Amino acid sequence: MTMQKQMDTGRPWYKERWFWLLMSGPLLVVIAGFVTFGIIVRGADDMVNDDYYRQGKDINLELKRDLAARSLGIGAQVMFSDDMRSVRVVDTSSKPLPGTPELLLLHPTRQQGDQRIVLQRIGDKLYQGVMKPDQTNHWYVRLQDTQGRWRVQSEWLPAEGTMITLGKTATEQNP
Repeated sequence: MTMQKQMDTGRPWYKERWFWLLMSGPLLVVIAGFVTFGIIVRGADDMVNDDYYRQGKDINLELKRDLAARSLGIGAQVMFSDDMRSVRVVDTSSKPLPGTPELLLLHPTRQQGDQRIVLQRIGDKLYQGVMKPDQTNHWYVRLQDTQGRWRVQSEWLPAEGTMITLGKTATEQNP
């Protein structure tokens, strides 16, 4: 009888410290799992494409656009304003740009950060556009026509300056 009295303290299970000590580990793992799931859902990476086969076949079409721009001698200098609200494009090609040019700012990992800038002609070989200010420190800059016949592109790191050269310049074509 005395042995049974020693084992039965009369306290409910939720007031036992050993229960909470043993259950704290699994409880922390479950909470960490929910936190990790939340991080994954909010920070999904846009670089993964479900239709990778079709995208791989389209690479040849993209290369044709690059070759077309090279054969046409298309080149440009892109100048961004200091406040990152406007952009000017100077056509450095020997002939005027064919088609209607547009400027794309492509974020390396977040597709929702991409910008399509409509360019308006303001001079003989000068175009201007308005962009949304963004503090991103790495971009892919692409100048192309809206019909998808040619494109010139390059990487741009805003920390290195507010100007970038795309394609061949007129001085490179006619030395």
